[in-house]
Amino acid sequence: MISINKRATLLVAAFVLATLSFGFGCSSTADTGTAKVSVHFDMPIHAHAYALKKDAVLYSNLHLTKSTSSKSFLNTTWYRNKVASVSINGKRVFVYRLTSANNQHTFWVLHSQIKGIYSKSFNVKLPQAGNKFVGKQIGVFGDSIPSGWDGYHFYLNTSYPDWVSKYLGTNKRVLNYAVPSAKIVGHRFAYIGTKRVAQDLPVAIKYHENQIKKMNLIFVHIGTNDYTNLSGSGSLHNVIRHLYRDVLRIKAINPNAHIYGILPISRYDELGENRQNMFNQYGYTYGQLREAEAKTYRKLGATVINFQKFAPNIITDQNKDLTLQDHEIHPTAQTAQKLGYALAEELAK
Repeated sequence: MISINKRATLLVAAFVLATLSFGFGCSSTADTGTAKVSVHFDMPIHAHAYALKKDAVLYSNLHLTKSTSSKSFLNTTWYRNKVASVSINGKRVFVYRLTSANNQHTFWVLHSQIKGIYSKSFNVKLPQAGNKFVGKQIGVFGDSIPSGWDGYHFYLNTSYPDWVSKYLGTNKRVLNYAVPSAKIVGHRFAYIGTKRVAQDLPVAIKYHENQIKKMNLIFVHIGTNDYTNLSGSGSLHNVIRHLYRDVLRIKAINPNAHIYGILPISRYDELGENRQNMFNQYGYTYGQLREAEAKTYRKLGATVINFQKFAPNIITDQNKDLTLQDHEIHPTAQTAQKLGYALAEELAK
């Protein structure tokens, strides 16, 4: 696993890598009716979630010779896995290879014919959500997991809180102040691209007081980086003391908001062993951290969210190499969607 310090230094590079730089390879040419299509290169690209624009055309091959209508797929989530550069009648465009979230369909689609999940016409709201959450503002404080960082890249605007908002039909973008490597104990700042942001929980709360006042539902998902050896956070008692104080501060700023204390998700070591019962250098296990956080949130009147209880099959010892991008802690973009769906279902009950 990359250390906390190394992860922090990767933030600028990762932000840039959210859009890969492209190289050139072999060319090939094909005729599709009256259009002449030249393929310059294709290459793998990290996954991001998309929806299709109305009247998007889906192609079964990169030469764009066989197409199908997108009408039956307008509320389907798609994940890119390849990017290609092609010329259509001499005009250079980018094309993505997209696979549906259920892995049943794969097509090539022009970049200009896809859109983000926040598009109002992309309707995936859960029926059971009704109108209870319309206009509700979700706010998020935490670390890399709720920020939408997979350990190497950001899957921008498709973190699991983004999916929660979408599935609940809030019709509002999440105010997400989670930052990779953030801790409960600390006062650090970090750079996301070229922007300097408050990283650790105390400073994130301090610098976003005005935004906290606008939030209706507040997710606090943090703690795994305090558990990490050499974090400097000290004993479990010290970590929990800081967490108590910080959540109390959020309640003071906005006493009407509903706070959700989200426990750290499953974590594994470099050898693939579950850290649940593994002691760190400060003398406590990952499981003890989760239990102590739960008690603290309950004491403060916050709702405890434990993915291992209501969605235990999303991340398991058996599937971690598929569901976690780094096989240790960071969910893939597809896993983030599953976490968001499970939490939205739980909140909509």
